[in-house]
Amino acid sequence: MTLSIFKRAFENSYQDIFQKVLVGMKVASTRLQSGLKYGQSVDRAKMDISAVRVRAITTGTDRTVDALTDTRETMTIDRKYGTTFAISTYEKVQAGPLNPGSYAGAKVAHKLATFVDADILFETTNAHADFDNGDLTTTVSSGAGITLSSTTVPQLVTRAPAKLGRNNQTQTDLCFVIDNYGAADMAQYLLGKNIDLAGSVYKNGYTGSVSNAEMYVSENLTGEAVLGLATTPTDGDTVTIAGVVFTFKTTLGSTAGNVAIGGSADAARANLSELINAPATTDAGQVALSAANQIIIADTLRLTATNNDTTNKMTIVGKGSGRLTLSETFTDATDAWDKNFLHAYFGKKGAIDVVIQDQVDMEMRDEPKQRATNILADILYGVETFEDGSQQFLDVLINA
Repeated sequence: MTLSIFKRAFENSYQDIFQKVLVGMKVASTRLQSGLKYGQSVDRAKMDISAVRVRAITTGTDRTVDALTDTRETMTIDRKYGTTFAISTYEKVQAGPLNPGSYAGAKVAHKLATFVDADILFETTNAHADFDNGDLTTTVSSGAGITLSSTTVPQLVTRAPAKLGRNNQTQTDLCFVIDNYGAADMAQYLLGKNIDLAGSVYKNGYTGSVSNAEMYVSENLTGEAVLGLATTPTDGDTVTIAGVVFTFKTTLGSTAGNVAIGGSADAARANLSELINAPATTDAGQVALSAANQIIIADTLRLTATNNDTTNKMTIVGKGSGRLTLSETFTDATDAWDKNFLHAYFGKKGAIDVVIQDQVDMEMRDEPKQRATNILADILYGVETFEDGSQQFLDVLINA
């Protein structure tokens, strides 16, 4: 296979798969645009009629003219990511009837689409309001996630549109983005609904309709969890996130994943947060994770941790992590994971704005001392939730 054929097959496969698996292509207001440049700004004008009043009309009296103004919000094209890998001459020859260009293009497209979807769906956290367990039976959010059941699923699908309508949003062109487990629960508890999980592949995650909303499945939703740690850990206590073990130690030592207790709960919690945020760093408070575990925390889960000494809690947020698998072995039983939930999207399509380059930015460079070619595939895009867009959707908190 010649390099020109490989490049053409890669680009065709990439473009086809990328646009079929990206949930954001259907949920957000996604625009493919040519000639994008890093740092470029995309302006969006909005007409502001907030000062326009409904007034009584008196015959023979001049009317009061209210002000109609324009406001502008800006999206910056500042997200550039890519993949780099090498394919050798031997791999191309040994592929036989297989098309390595098509295969590589499809796999890279999946990886980049997953990454971009995570960024788009993270915007769910910018909704004007949450919808959680409190909203199922009252008009006030409680901060507690919803455990899906035969009782809560019907409440969710009927009351979420009601809360959106209360914010003067029309009940049209709605969508609901949830993960596979959540969609399975919806299918189980809403008998007679035509929800097709297997058929969602290469259909931008579309599975069917629930209530008056189209439902999409994605494993790239944002996960969030809160760890309560008010007592100084005992030497050997652990916290585990997605199989990655963090061990609290009185004497730090050199074992990967060790966290210095530091003499207090606040110090221990701060050191744990710092290791999650910088998993490749070793210092007085932490020992770097193994290379494999660094990838899990930083790349797969895309975790960030925030420590709060006032509340004695640490919050972790995984951009595109989906449901987080968590455990701990604290000696003090009062210290534990308090919350673990997903941020699911419910609201109008197009509320989140996305601009993506319309062509594959793919380059091939020969290795000077090997019979191999480096494949560089990049993507450039911008994501923004404008103020009026944030009013059009809810952040639905689903217990993991």
